[in-house]
Amino acid sequence: MLDTRAAGLPHPLSPCPPPPRTVVETGLEPALVAHLGRKGLRIALTDACGLPQLTGIRTYGADASSSVAGALTAFQRELGLDRLPERIAIAVAGLPRGDTISVTQTRWFVSRSGLRAMLGRPPLILNDFEAEAWALAEHQDRRFEPIGASPPIDPQRPGTYCIVGMTSGLGVSLMTRHADGGIAVVATEAGHAALAPASRALADLTAALFPDRYPVVAEHLISAVGLGTIYDHLATVQKLPRRSTTPEAITRNRATDPVARQACDLLAEAFSAHLGSLVLTFGAWDGLIVTGGLASALRPILASDRMRAVFAGTGKYGRLLQAMPRAFCDLDHAELIGAAQALRSR
Repeated sequence: MLDTRAAGLPHPLSPCPPPPRTVVETGLEPALVAHLGRKGLRIALTDACGLPQLTGIRTYGADASSSVAGALTAFQRELGLDRLPERIAIAVAGLPRGDTISVTQTRWFVSRSGLRAMLGRPPLILNDFEAEAWALAEHQDRRFEPIGASPPIDPQRPGTYCIVGMTSGLGVSLMTRHADGGIAVVATEAGHAALAPASRALADLTAALFPDRYPVVAEHLISAVGLGTIYDHLATVQKLPRRSTTPEAITRNRATDPVARQACDLLAEAFSAHLGSLVLTFGAWDGLIVTGGLASALRPILASDRMRAVFAGTGKYGRLLQAMPRAFCDLDHAELIGAAQALRSR
């Protein structure tokens, strides 16, 4: 067994939370957990509880390596480990299918066969929002803030929950908790589903931004990139100066920049409408959990009565949608925690 104490890595999460009921106790030897996204690769060891040692996270950018195997070699060298653990779980920002998986718009890739040859066991590779669902289902430090007048949410109760994150992209996953305590998590690519505009203004906007594109992919509008595209279009049409040059600046300046305010309102409307469609499509009546930095920056708008009405829509189940639990939740290092939880559940 690896001696993680020799690496100087404390166990910050204690006492150990109870493992999922599907876990077969095997002594929980140290494992590797990682998150591979557009900004780089984060790696950590797990502790005796099977949870990531958050104070020992190492981060690697594409300038240092473009493969997970190369970063793992650097991780082993930096921590002075004689060998790496055989078990590894990696949450990736993309569709984890096939032997070689790459992250869009980066040089990063991960090879299943390469990791198996390197570590001696097949890796567990999961979508990053699949990992988010595992983290929110099991981690004890989660904090849920109701969205507007929504009733409280409790993912510890049996039911089906939809987890949606708006950041540089649009991630969606499902978590079902069964009556016996068992958990099932489903990764989706619903961020790449079609966008259905909820108003004439939004329909005109998507037609102008994506001419002759049918259908419009939701993530192309509902994301940080989409927010910048909306802002630039509004500034051009209204012949106003571009006072905010990044998505962060747009959300930060919405009280003083009229174009930023309009752009944020339109993005919140598109997001709210898509959330309602996701709940209807997946039958996630027991709760909607919204995460992500961009969603967090738009909390006051998303919690408004108007966005609640947009979320509910005009269909047959509008009243049910208005009454269902919805909440914001931000959990630090959720991808690493979720990867570890998924590994514990195997």
